[in-house]
Amino acid sequence: RVPANGKTLSFSYLGYTLQEITITSTSTVVNAAMTDDATSLTEVVVTAGGLSTTRAQLGTASTTVKTRELTQAKPTNVAAALVGKVAGLQLNTVSSGVNPNYRLVLRGNRSLLGNNQALVVVDNVIVPNNVLGNLNPDDIEDIQVLNGGGAAALYGSDASNGALIITTKKGKNGAPVIRVGQTTNAEKISFYPQLQQRFGSGADNDLQIYTNHENQQYGPAFDGRIVDIGDPLEDGSIQQIPYTANDSKDKFWDTGITNITDFSLSTGDDKSTYYISARYLDTKGTTPKDKFNAFSLRLNGTRSFSKAVDANFSVNYVQNRTDVTTATSSMYDQILQTPAQIPLTSYSDWRNDKFANPNGYYNAYYANPYFTLDNERSVARQDQLVGNVDFKAKATDWLSFLYRANISTTNNSNKNRVNKFVLSAYTKSLGLSSLKNNDIAGSVSDGESYSTQLFTEFQANVSKSILEDLKLDFTLGTSLRSNTAKNIGVAASGLTFEGLYNVAARLAANITGSESNSTARQQGVYGDLRLGYKNY
Repeated sequence: RVPANGKTLSFSYLGYTLQEITITSTSTVVNAAMTDDATSLTEVVVTAGGLSTTRAQLGTASTTVKTRELTQAKPTNVAAALVGKVAGLQLNTVSSGVNPNYRLVLRGNRSLLGNNQALVVVDNVIVPNNVLGNLNPDDIEDIQVLNGGGAAALYGSDASNGALIITTKKGKNGAPVIRVGQTTNAEKISFYPQLQQRFGSGADNDLQIYTNHENQQYGPAFDGRIVDIGDPLEDGSIQQIPYTANDSKDKFWDTGITNITDFSLSTGDDKSTYYISARYLDTKGTTPKDKFNAFSLRLNGTRSFSKAVDANFSVNYVQNRTDVTTATSSMYDQILQTPAQIPLTSYSDWRNDKFANPNGYYNAYYANPYFTLDNERSVARQDQLVGNVDFKAKATDWLSFLYRANISTTNNSNKNRVNKFVLSAYTKSLGLSSLKNNDIAGSVSDGESYSTQLFTEFQANVSKSILEDLKLDFTLGTSLRSNTAKNIGVAASGLTFEGLYNVAARLAANITGSESNSTARQQGVYGDLRLGYKNY
């Protein structure tokens, strides 16, 4: 049914030109004739090895995502920007939070045990998949998604699950173009489980007896009277609250705020072009005190030395810093185990509030989530550098050569900690539960890792018309990829002092260590032969 105020019907289909037909109040039958979209068939796309072709010649499924589509919603990274943009592309969040990791799968899983992720190629060079999460969407010219194995055949078995061919922006000839942007995004917990608001603390559903230190809610119905919560402290004091629903669980979570400041400069002349960009991202998560910030800097350039020799280069540096709790799931459980009459948000200052620290917290079975939030944390830093350079030389009007080199290196450091806390003798003497009987021993772990990929490639390309309507395109190339990685870590438990997170400050021999090293090299020779008749 067409709305009363409707004036135009639009007809669209993949591979066909958009048709818009004006309708009137007397229109009962509308006929639309769809015609082939010749423009889409002749559109130049970049495929494996940096080779350019048209959609008509590609012969396999592909999708192009332009920069406008990527940046429309101002996503924090390219992986997030691809959500909903490509049919058949699954972006699964491996770890959520202020700096989520993504897993990219095209057209479903092909293997139960092997790697099902799509290959990622940036400026014609294979890069580790974690580079995708660090790319600035504003730096992307377009992304060519190759679904079929044939289009990515030059990459070998690595591209059996498809490939994402990412082309970053280059400078343009003309006056400098400067762009400055500021974006602020906000997010909130979308929904929260609906919990009962009629009954308070109690462990026996049949008797409905009120228990002042109980997490379960099988107690009597709320009646507004003043009740004790928790057991008396060592000084004889005890906390009292109205026995009525005062559920503030959803107020535990914050409104997440992300601020993005970005800058870019594009310029060039007849011989050279340059594109420079910088970006700073600062995120405060919905989990209180969780934060993430990232700084990225990119420099892309081209240089024409003569009519026969050209060069391209790009350098991208990204630094990430993360400070998050390691106990989000435990905290969520602690919050759910809080009876409806408990004013949860009043226990945030556990350092100064005697009813909020482990000795005085009312709940005998689950810790104060604000205490967990501050005392189980992880701090991490990542530095990533990706650099490319390629030289193209044209020997004749039908023969050219290309040499390409790349380095991708990533360094990670992280420190996880659980603070030590010694319960008072009085708390232990109550014998309420294991939570109230045992000290928190405390632990710390330090880890360092690095990975480096070196990539070199040489191509010879022939493009020659054999007959008037018959064209030959032939590529012969070789590539070498070398990967090295090292991971080392040390951990200790039973810390000596509260607030001192050092593996040397531990009790006895409570220390472990680990180290792993890997080296891999892959060398290949490839070829691509195409015969085109009238551009098909």
